[in-house]
This record gives sequence, structure tokens and C-alpha cells, in this order.
Amino acid sequence: MDGQDCDFLYSSRDLSAFELMIRMAQSKVEVKEILHGYNLTEAHFADSFHDLAKMVQDLPDGVSPAT
Repeated sequence: MDGQDCDFLYSSRDLSAFELMIRMAQSKVEVKEILHGYNLTEAHFADSFHDLAKMVQDLPDGVSPAT
């Protein structure tokens, strides 16, 4: 993950929080909500955060019901 050209991530704290939120996401829908909150397109996310984008591909599409 580099994210060096992402204007919205001004500090290492912002970058760490963003990465943590993506890693904790339970579904692709949740990731899309996080990206929307950061005004980041899916294409820009994939281009700027290769490792995280690969990880997101393995997530389920929707949120599974709580048991």
C-alpha cells in the first residue's frame, strides 16, 4: 500500500485509520461506504492501494446476517 498521491490522507494517522477500517470491513458494501466517506472512487482505490484492493476482492458482496 502506498497511497502517496491521495490528497485526503494528510498524515500517517489518517492513512493508518483508513487502512484499519478497510481491513476490518466485513463486505464489499462496507468498503464502498468507507471509500464514499473519504470521497475516493473504487478505481482510485485500486490504483493507489493495490494490496488492500486485492484483499477486498475476497470479501463477500453483501453483509451476512448476524447469528
